Amino acid sequence: MKNRISVILPTYNRAALIGETINSLLAQSRQPDEILVIDDGSTDGTPEVLARHPELTVVRTENGGKAAALNRAMQMITGDLVWILDDDDLLLLDACEQLSAPLEADSQLGFCAGRHLDFEIDPKTGEKVTRAPGYMRASAPDQIFPDLLEGCHIFQPGLIVRRRVYDEVGPFDEGLVRSQDYEMLLRIAQRYRGLLLPDVVFLHREHNGVRGTATVNFSAAENAERWARFNRDIFTRLLDSLPDDRLLAPSDLAALPPAQRPRAARIKRGCVLARQRMWFEAVCTWQEAARLDPSPLSRFERDILARSANSTLGAPELFTDPKVRSGLSALSRQPPPGPQIAAAVRRAARWHVRAALQARDYRRALQGLRLMLAR
Repeated sequence: MKNRISVILPTYNRAALIGETINSLLAQSRQPDEILVIDDGSTDGTPEVLARHPELTVVRTENGGKAAALNRAMQMITGDLVWILDDDDLLLLDACEQLSAPLEADSQLGFCAGRHLDFEIDPKTGEKVTRAPGYMRASAPDQIFPDLLEGCHIFQPGLIVRRRVYDEVGPFDEGLVRSQDYEMLLRIAQRYRGLLLPDVVFLHREHNGVRGTATVNFSAAENAERWARFNRDIFTRLLDSLPDDRLLAPSDLAALPPAQRPRAARIKRGCVLARQRMWFEAVCTWQEAARLDPSPLSRFERDILARSANSTLGAPELFTDPKVRSGLSALSRQPPPGPQIAAAVRRAARWHVRAALQARDYRRALQGLRLMLAR
C-alpha cells in the first residue's frame, strides 16, 4: 500500500505566478493525495487565482509569515509523506513520482531530495532561461548534512519528508523571516538518513518580487543580506552544540590519518563559518586548527579552504574587516601549517577579484588583490 502524500503550498501575494505553479503540480505523473494551500493574508488577486482550482483545499489566514503558515498546515494534513512547495517555482512532470519512490521502497529513509535548476524569464522573448544553481553538491547519504553546512543545496520543492520526521524535530522557527526552510532542513538532515537524487525535479524561479511578510518585507536585491543575518543566528546556535566530528562525513573521516582528523574537522568548522559570512570567527578557528597538527595540509583540507570564500552570500567582510585581515596576518606568522592555511584562504579570494573586475568594481578588485598579496 502506497503512502499518502500531502502537499503544503503557502502563499502570499503571488497572483501573477502561483497559477503556473499550481498547473505544474496538477500535471504530476503521480498525483498527491491532498493539496493544502495556506493563503497567508494575500491582498492581491491570489484568492481569485486559487478559486479557479477546486482540486485545492484553501485556508486563508491573517498574515503571519511562512513559518507560521507551515506550522498551521502541519496540524491539518493527513498524509504520511509531506511535500512543501513554493508559490513561484515549477515542478517537472515526474517530480512527485521521483521523490516518493525511494521512500516507498525504504521505510528507514527519512527524506528524499532532488536537484533543481534556476530560471528566469527573458523579458524580450518571454522564454525560460535556465542555469545551474550557485551551490550544488552531489551528496552521498552520509555527506548530505556536512554539505548542507556549507550552503543550502536542497530546496523544499525538491524535498519530500516523512510526516513522523517533522513531528519529531519540532515546528518551523517562526522567529525567522528568511531561511526558515534551511534551518528546518539542517535539523532533519542532522538526525535522519536521506537520499539526494541526481535528477532535476523542479525549476527555481529567480524574480524581483517582494519577499517576507506584510510587516517585514524586502526586495530580491536584499536577499543576501537577509540570508546572512538570519543564517548567523542559525549557525551560532547550531555550531555551539555541534561536535567537530559531526562536521565531516564518516566516510571522509575514515579516509584521513587519525592524527589529522581533529585538524581537518576544525578547518571545516572555519569553512562553514566563513561561508556564512562569519569571517572573524572563521579566522580564529583556523588559528586553532593550525595548532592541532604541524603536518602539511592534505589535499582534502586544501579543498575545504578553497571553498571558504566562494559563498552565494558573498564575502565582503573578508576584504573590508580589519580584524579579519589582522587575523590572517597573525595566522601567516604561526608555525606550520598556519602560513599554508592563510595562503589557501587568500588564493580562494581570487574568484571575487575576477567577479569585481567583470562588474567594473575596481575598488573591490583592488581590495581583493591587496588581500591576496598580503603576508
